Amino acid sequence: MKVRIKNVLSNAGELNSKLIQHISSGYEFYLFQSDAIINLSSGISEVKYGDCILFGENDPVDIKASGEPLECCLISFKCADCKKLLSEIDFEVSKIYRPVQTYFVDSIIDKITKEYNAKDLHFDKVFSIHIQELLLKISRFVRQDFVLSLPDHAQKLRELRTEVHENFPKRWTIENMSQIMGLSASRFASLYKQIFNISPTEDLIRTRIDQSKKMLSTTKVSIKKVSAACGFESVHYFHRAFKKRIGITPKHFQNKMLTNQGSVPVNQNDQSLDSMSLTSDFSGTLEIINGEIVFHGNDSNWSKFLGYSTDHLNDKPFMNLISDDDLDKAKGAVNSIVNGKNVFNVNLSLVAKNGDILPINFSAISKGNSIFWFIKSELVIIS
Repeated sequence: MKVRIKNVLSNAGELNSKLIQHISSGYEFYLFQSDAIINLSSGISEVKYGDCILFGENDPVDIKASGEPLECCLISFKCADCKKLLSEIDFEVSKIYRPVQTYFVDSIIDKITKEYNAKDLHFDKVFSIHIQELLLKISRFVRQDFVLSLPDHAQKLRELRTEVHENFPKRWTIENMSQIMGLSASRFASLYKQIFNISPTEDLIRTRIDQSKKMLSTTKVSIKKVSAACGFESVHYFHRAFKKRIGITPKHFQNKMLTNQGSVPVNQNDQSLDSMSLTSDFSGTLEIINGEIVFHGNDSNWSKFLGYSTDHLNDKPFMNLISDDDLDKAKGAVNSIVNGKNVFNVNLSLVAKNGDILPINFSAISKGNSIFWFIKSELVIIS
């Protein structure tokens, strides 16, 4: 393969632009060292550190930095028979490649950069060899990355799995779990299944189902409250997921277990999750963000009670809902929660979206790495 080099930039930030837009006059290889957005014919895609892409001749190049200045390595070159090599190794142009092992890419680019700067005898031939090596190894390592990644990521995946199991009510998705691992969503899901012999989604659902069985087996708490406390998006989804895996509905399971055991009344002095769920009108989990608490797991009745959408409430700090008269009392409760203390039966007034004052009784209990909130209303809630 005969290659004629056009340009090598060890950092495309030298272009002094957050946006690269042009039609490629040759082949352009990019290795990204910062987040960016690429507009491809297949759609808009995000790229992360270590991702790479090869644009072919006359391909539109449309790359935009994500927040920070664009950092990437750029190698542009002309090649008469590059199409033949790409076809032989099944390497596609205008496709994002995400090899887990990136040390070889850095190493080859370093050699290419040195050759380009030195321009010694037979420079073009050496450069051609390095370009072939680069494309061949990316093709090879992309296909082997699942095997190569197992020892590197196994421990981190186990730690993430433990965190997910301990914080099962949290809103976990393939996207946010893969971001924690620093992997693409598809790569993360494949590695997870190889190591644990179960998909991350199914693993999370089974964990939530197991927790729901514990609650259903010991209390008469409503199915709706069990669903919310275990992190399910809706009662309908919980019902479907439970029946698919257990064979009967949650209500049938609860009635069967309580009948076999005898229904045991809950001790109102026992401040457990189950007892709090029984006596509260609304419940879910909360998260501490920059010293403030934000609710998660809000159901439709809680949204209806305040007049806000569920998405709005999931992002709205607790203090923003408190009436002016109760701000000091609410701050004391928040400080206790931030400092790892449980709070019980704090009488507060919330301000609904329409301005109505809503008196409530607020409690929060920490268990493991999760914090659960419970609210009792003094108003009559119409479902």
